[in-house]
Amino acid sequence: MSKKQELITHFNQLEFNINQFCHHLTKQDRIQACVFSLPEVLKGDEHNEVSSIFVDKHVGIDAINHTIELFKLLFIHNKSESVSNKAAIRLPGAIVIEASLPDYHLFQSLITDINQLKLSIKNIVTQVDESHRFEFIRESLHGLLTLNTYRTITSIVDVDTVRFGWANKKVINKVTQEQMLSRLQASLESGRTPSHMQREHWQLQLENEIALIRSLPHDAILKTQRPVKVQPIARVWDKESQKQVQYPCATPLLIFAVEKSLEDITVGELSDYHVDQIALRHRPRSKPVELLIPRLNLYIER
Repeated sequence: MSKKQELITHFNQLEFNINQFCHHLTKQDRIQACVFSLPEVLKGDEHNEVSSIFVDKHVGIDAINHTIELFKLLFIHNKSESVSNKAAIRLPGAIVIEASLPDYHLFQSLITDINQLKLSIKNIVTQVDESHRFEFIRESLHGLLTLNTYRTITSIVDVDTVRFGWANKKVINKVTQEQMLSRLQASLESGRTPSHMQREHWQLQLENEIALIRSLPHDAILKTQRPVKVQPIARVWDKESQKQVQYPCATPLLIFAVEKSLEDITVGELSDYHVDQIALRHRPRSKPVELLIPRLNLYIER
């Protein structure tokens, strides 16, 4: 089976399982749903600084419908043309289901299969050389929203409280000189040029960046340091284990009340985000770095 056919087969099974999951979700009688929709990011606004986010609360059937809509949103053409394809669509919140043991096992089986298929699809795509990845996806599943497709479902059982908040962070990864050179060389050889640049200027820029990396000492420590826009999070408290776990909450958490009832589980609110109201917690001291290539967020330790 070719990579293209393998991707399509996995995706068709994923769509089927998501539909089964959503159908089963709508059949639940004992359910408490609360989600918070965030403003849509319009095309051209992806890199704007965010100083405030105003949320809209949805409960009950409305919340379930919003959740199902997001779980099924896997293609660009199924959303508004004015909304950015580069910005993540986020719907923090929680769906609490008081389930019998057979129902719980059915849900868990579906969630496990869905998450495994999502992981398999991501692995198939990321095994394709980065310079050919866009064409591979376009030829296999035109308009696929990869972020929504890769995003797994989080499920937890019999916790006591769920509180929501906001987090700011940076994603920092160490990279080797060989990895950066391979990436730049692939871009040079691919022949693709950003729409806002002339081909000759783009090639010259890549050649200069390659020369810069080659001129570094062999023991240079390189890092990509990419700021991540403020993200909604969920803090889940389990009284029995006296433990709090923090989860990213781009999609609603699925919380199952198996030995508890709906009334035993408290779901909190998500307040609007205001940048000047976020308290900075202790952060480990990091080594000083110098920016090398701004477009790649590439830094060198000094």
